[in-house]
Amino acid sequence: MIARNGRLLLAWALSVLLVVAMAALTLSVVALSKQRADDSQRDGAMKAARQLALDFTTYDYQTWDADSKRVIDDSTGQFKQEFQQGIDAVKTDVVTNKATSKGDVKEAAVVSNDKDSAQVLVIVNAVVTNTASAEGVQRRYRIKLDMVREKDRWLTADLQVVG
Repeated sequence: MIARNGRLLLAWALSVLLVVAMAALTLSVVALSKQRADDSQRDGAMKAARQLALDFTTYDYQTWDADSKRVIDDSTGQFKQEFQQGIDAVKTDVVTNKATSKGDVKEAAVVSNDKDSAQVLVIVNAVVTNTASAEGVQRRYRIKLDMVREKDRWLTADLQVVG
């Protein structure tokens, strides 16, 4: 009788242990899945910010319309509105001075993010040429981008050159 009770107690203990292990495994899988989703959102925001910073610092007076359209297409809100409002004046300067800029993203980091917004800092080196400097001048930009997610796309809502 004692042996039978011992086996029942052991079977009960193993069952409880199995239930606890399954619950822990389920929680771990859920946490890992959430972490992967967070990482994916973070990576998406950073990739979009890197591209916008590159597009913003890369232009040619001969292709200004297409170059500026790329920036507009990846923008939203206040930044898009301000960029569109100033585009004609900038185009006049760019064309008049036969300006070009070739950006190269060096570093990028997500400062903060959630599922629908992120703030990203990007460092871009650019070689700028114009009628006054045909050889080109090296410029280094530190750009802060506020990104928002709209319909599964990350768009730039604000851009500030911070250094």
